[in-house]
Amino acid sequence: MTETLLANASPAVVDLVQIGSLWIDGSLSWMEIASLQSFVALGHDVVLYSYGTVPNVPAGVDLRDAREIWDTNQIVVHKETGSPAPHADIFRVMMARQTGRVWVDTDVIALRPFTRDIRWFLGHERQDKQELGNAVFGLPTDSRLLISLHDFLTDPAPIPPWMPERQRGKLAAFRKENPHFGFGDMAWGISGPKALTHFAVSTGEIEHAHPQDVFFPVSFQERKLLTEPRHADALSERIAAADSRSVHLYSRWLRKVSQRSGGLPPRDSWIGRWASEHGILEYPPAAALVPTPALLTTGNSDMVEDGSKAVQHEKAEAQAIERACSAAAQTAMDGLPARKALIPGGANVSRHGRVSIVTMAKDEGPYVLEWVAHHHVLGFTDILAYTNDCTDGTDEMFDALASVGLVTRLANPPWRGKPPQSRALHWAENNPLIRESDWLLVMDLDEFVAIKTGDYRVDDLIDAIVERNGTGMCLAWRFFGSADQDRFDFGPVTERLTRAATDGFTKGYGVKTLFRADPHLTLAIHRPYLKARFTRTEEGKDYRVDWLNGSGAPLNGRGLRWRLNSHQIGYELAQMNHYGVKSREEYLLRRLRGDVLDNHSKYDGEYFGIFDRNEIEDRSAMALHVERDALMAELLNIPVVRKAAALVEKLRLERLDKLRRPKDFLGSMRSLLPYPLEKAMKVKRR
Repeated sequence: MTETLLANASPAVVDLVQIGSLWIDGSLSWMEIASLQSFVALGHDVVLYSYGTVPNVPAGVDLRDAREIWDTNQIVVHKETGSPAPHADIFRVMMARQTGRVWVDTDVIALRPFTRDIRWFLGHERQDKQELGNAVFGLPTDSRLLISLHDFLTDPAPIPPWMPERQRGKLAAFRKENPHFGFGDMAWGISGPKALTHFAVSTGEIEHAHPQDVFFPVSFQERKLLTEPRHADALSERIAAADSRSVHLYSRWLRKVSQRSGGLPPRDSWIGRWASEHGILEYPPAAALVPTPALLTTGNSDMVEDGSKAVQHEKAEAQAIERACSAAAQTAMDGLPARKALIPGGANVSRHGRVSIVTMAKDEGPYVLEWVAHHHVLGFTDILAYTNDCTDGTDEMFDALASVGLVTRLANPPWRGKPPQSRALHWAENNPLIRESDWLLVMDLDEFVAIKTGDYRVDDLIDAIVERNGTGMCLAWRFFGSADQDRFDFGPVTERLTRAATDGFTKGYGVKTLFRADPHLTLAIHRPYLKARFTRTEEGKDYRVDWLNGSGAPLNGRGLRWRLNSHQIGYELAQMNHYGVKSREEYLLRRLRGDVLDNHSKYDGEYFGIFDRNEIEDRSAMALHVERDALMAELLNIPVVRKAAALVEKLRLERLDKLRRPKDFLGSMRSLLPYPLEKAMKVKRR
């Protein structure tokens, strides 16, 4: 804040310190939002620095480029944990010295204003040990501690001065052979509390450090007080008695704990109550968490019939999430007829009933419009999409298309520690739209159905299945390569990528299955499975699965795996076009995102080389491209869709700019080289 603004501000505002923090990139969780909003609510000037895009910055927070403080694109991460904590340790000191702002971690909750009369925002984190916390950090700009700490953390060859002399000597010798050895390679905390505490003691300025209760009333060792409901009242009384200014939530630990209860802290815990009272979190109806008689026992026993109280609570939280998802699904289903009435050209009607697609997505924004339009033109009557952790406009585009009846989008919240794919299939299995469907297909957004029979509609394909006495068809992948494209293009995927693998590319024999809905079968990503309760019954033993390959030949469905073999493959009637790599830039962005199992290591240079197949020309997905293009053009004339498309374009260009900035970008591009077909056939897929 400039001196002019200070002069014009009210006395109450002038009395407050300015706050600064850092978020590397991406969306904020409820925890970061809670932290930032807690300071804004008290009247603080709050700046959030970032090296990337943060789409959900709370109102009242000023988002700024972190390069104003530290002009770098190389984020320092801890080698063992992958955490950017070492980068934040360095950044906070640079920010404090350059701006005079008080640093707070994005997991610090403000309880009372941070006023200028305090001057030293330095606090003990433990009562039993001399250890300062750096989650709250602000010093006079002429502080010897600040200068010493800054010099140490910005040293290109740092050697911790508190190490024994022999260890310092060994480190100095090691550094000569490894000049890039830095804070990210050192033990956890070296650049944080350990450095802060050492220099505070060596300069004598530790005398200015406040008692633990001021900034850190809950130490890391006491962290369970934050999340266990039985401690909530006592902790509230303790914090009130101490007039604490803030509470540190220890985000890495709290996220892990919250995963066991659906991504949220327990409702009746201290932090659950605080977040609910301040409008940060909205819990499902309280009826979901009514204690059972087993939990109302007296005496010393903390155990209940089916496990501990914690286990019981986790189950209740999971059940509450299930109820909330079920209610959202029913609401969407109730509103579907009205939305479908708005579909340009009218809703699809199939002679085979309701023919539905189930998909799950994360950061697929640039491809949603084409993908939905393509499958609508093919004649699918319904599309059900589950999304999670999207930051590139995926949700906005799906919601825009949902508003005009083309798709139904639902959230895919954390649940029982399962990966996103498994969660989505669980929600879909119990969705009323899917229960009312006659034919089903589970697929991803990098896959496009290509039909080669009749008028290229899904009804024609189902006709072919039924005529051959089949109950489903395993659509084999056809892998499409980059077509030697380096740069991303907003043009339709199916038009710019038309080169693919040959029929003999055995690594591409995975399938997705279009099948008649059946109460015996449960959804799975590649093919449905016989439900467990039928596997050992006489009914299950006699049950037939009459599936066909893509050429209409019969398969032994009970004996199939997720992929076919060379004797089972067929592409004559239909195939599943799989655009797994796209251009090199798109592949590099996808590698950062990971897959539906949260696997980031899958998309390495080897994977690109194997699946970048460009041996044949294949335009099978373009049979109805004129109708598709017409639908896309009509949709883009709808304001809500046009707005979503503009957001998707803006965010994609920002990500591309970030991707292209690092010095090793061209090297990363060059590392993605195609393998010869014969070599790819021999390389074992990871």
